[in-house]
Amino acid sequence: MFCNRFGVGGSYGGPNFFMMIPMLIILLMVVYFMYRAINSKKLNPAVVDSSLSKAMAILNERFATGEINEEEYTSKKNELQR
Repeated sequence: MFCNRFGVGGSYGGPNFFMMIPMLIILLMVVYFMYRAINSKKLNPAVVDSSLSKAMAILNERFATGEINEEEYTSKKNELQR
């Protein structure tokens, strides 16, 4: 079934198919790492800005309700802005 009159291979697969497997794995790895790089927080400023604004909103709310004092508020605000 996998052999023809010239030996192993040919149109039924054989070594040609098995040589494609590493290439497919490499291609899938490249696609995966590109996906991760695009969705990374370092390369996607929208993700960083939204999390920073959310953290600032929580900090402002905690200061407004009196959970933290002014000294804590300014130190945490400076940490977030770094």
